[in-house]
Amino acid sequence: MRVDATPSAADAVRRVIADRRTDLVIVLSNGCCESTAPYLYDHYIPEPGSEPVGDIAGVPVLAPGWIRKLYVDDALTVDVEAGIVDDSFSLESEHGCRLVLRAPSIEHHH
Repeated sequence: MRVDATPSAADAVRRVIADRRTDLVIVLSNGCCESTAPYLYDHYIPEPGSEPVGDIAGVPVLAPGWIRKLYVDDALTVDVEAGIVDDSFSLESEHGCRLVLRAPSIEHHH
Protein backbone atom coordinates (compact mmCIF):
# COMPACT_ATOMS: atom_id res chain seq x y z
CA MET A 1 0.00 0.00 0.00
CA ARG A 2 1.03 3.60 -0.57
CA VAL A 3 -0.19 6.72 1.17
CA ASP A 4 0.09 10.26 -0.10
CA ALA A 5 -1.64 13.50 0.86
CA THR A 6 -3.63 16.31 -0.64
CA PRO A 7 -2.02 19.77 -0.45
CA SER A 8 -4.62 20.69 2.20
CA ALA A 9 -3.65 17.73 4.40
CA ALA A 10 0.04 18.60 4.03
CA ASP A 11 -0.79 22.17 5.09
CA ALA A 12 -2.61 20.87 8.18
CA VAL A 13 0.45 18.79 9.13
CA ARG A 14 2.72 21.81 8.57
CA ARG A 15 0.53 23.88 10.93
CA VAL A 16 1.11 21.29 13.67
CA ILE A 17 4.85 21.34 12.94
CA ALA A 18 4.71 25.15 13.28
CA ASP A 19 3.32 24.62 16.82
CA ARG A 20 6.82 23.31 17.63
CA ARG A 21 5.58 19.75 18.06
CA THR A 22 8.40 17.25 17.66
CA ASP A 23 8.80 13.55 16.99
CA LEU A 24 5.62 13.51 14.91
CA VAL A 25 4.10 10.46 13.29
CA ILE A 26 0.84 9.79 11.43
CA VAL A 27 -0.68 6.44 12.34
CA LEU A 28 -3.37 4.64 10.36
CA SER A 29 -5.49 2.92 12.96
CA ASN A 30 -9.02 2.04 13.90
CA GLY A 31 -10.17 4.85 16.13
CA CYS A 32 -12.68 4.42 18.89
CA CYS A 33 -15.49 6.07 16.94
CA GLU A 34 -14.12 6.09 13.40
CA SER A 35 -13.16 3.38 10.99
CA THR A 36 -9.67 3.41 9.53
CA ALA A 37 -8.44 6.93 10.17
CA PRO A 38 -5.13 8.78 10.22
CA TYR A 39 -4.02 10.14 13.59
CA LEU A 40 -1.24 12.69 14.00
CA TYR A 41 0.65 12.19 17.27
CA ASP A 42 3.85 13.37 18.88
CA HIS A 43 6.08 11.04 20.90
CA TYR A 44 3.95 8.03 19.91
CA ILE A 45 5.09 4.43 20.31
CA PRO A 46 3.68 2.51 17.32
CA GLU A 47 2.18 -0.91 17.72
CA PRO A 48 4.44 -3.86 16.84
CA GLY A 49 4.45 -4.63 13.13
CA SER A 50 3.73 -1.05 12.05
CA GLU A 51 5.69 -0.03 8.97
CA PRO A 52 6.12 3.23 7.04
CA VAL A 53 3.77 3.51 4.05
CA GLY A 54 4.26 7.16 3.17
CA ASP A 55 5.34 10.61 4.25
CA ILE A 56 3.34 13.83 4.64
CA ALA A 57 5.26 17.11 4.97
CA GLY A 58 8.23 15.15 6.29
CA VAL A 59 6.15 13.22 8.84
CA PRO A 60 6.19 9.42 8.41
CA VAL A 61 2.89 7.58 7.92
CA LEU A 62 2.80 4.20 9.68
CA ALA A 63 0.33 1.35 9.14
CA PRO A 64 -0.03 -1.89 11.11
CA GLY A 65 -0.04 -5.20 9.29
CA TRP A 66 -3.82 -5.68 9.32
CA ILE A 67 -4.35 -2.41 7.44
CA ARG A 68 -1.56 -3.16 4.97
CA LYS A 69 -3.30 -6.49 4.20
CA LEU A 70 -6.60 -4.70 3.52
CA TYR A 71 -5.05 -2.26 1.05
CA VAL A 72 -2.16 -4.26 -0.45
CA ASP A 73 -2.27 -2.71 -3.93
CA ASP A 74 -4.09 0.51 -3.10
CA ALA A 75 -2.88 4.08 -3.19
CA LEU A 76 -4.63 5.85 -0.33
CA THR A 77 -4.84 9.61 0.09
CA VAL A 78 -4.90 11.52 3.35
CA ASP A 79 -7.15 14.55 3.05
CA VAL A 80 -8.46 17.03 5.59
CA GLU A 81 -11.94 18.16 6.52
CA ALA A 82 -12.73 21.27 8.52
CA GLY A 83 -14.96 21.35 11.54
CA ILE A 84 -15.35 17.63 12.34
CA VAL A 85 -13.24 17.51 15.45
CA ASP A 86 -15.38 15.65 18.04
CA ASP A 87 -12.84 15.11 20.84
CA SER A 88 -10.12 13.73 18.61
CA PHE A 89 -6.69 13.06 20.08
CA SER A 90 -5.13 13.80 16.70
CA LEU A 91 -3.01 16.96 16.88
CA GLU A 92 -4.43 18.73 13.81
CA SER A 93 -7.81 18.83 15.58
CA GLU A 94 -6.38 21.70 17.66
CA HIS A 95 -6.65 23.70 14.40
CA GLY A 96 -10.32 22.85 13.83
CA CYS A 97 -9.80 20.18 11.20
CA ARG A 98 -9.44 16.41 10.97
CA LEU A 99 -7.33 14.18 8.75
CA VAL A 100 -9.38 11.63 6.79
CA LEU A 101 -8.39 8.69 4.62
CA ARG A 102 -9.69 8.42 1.07
CA ALA A 103 -9.38 5.52 -1.34
CA PRO A 104 -11.32 4.35 -4.38
CA SER A 105 -11.85 1.00 -2.68
CA ILE A 106 -12.30 2.08 0.95
CA GLU A 107 -16.09 1.52 0.86
CA HIS A 108 -15.54 -2.14 -0.03
CA HIS A 109 -13.73 -2.86 3.22
CA HIS A 110 -16.36 -1.82 5.78
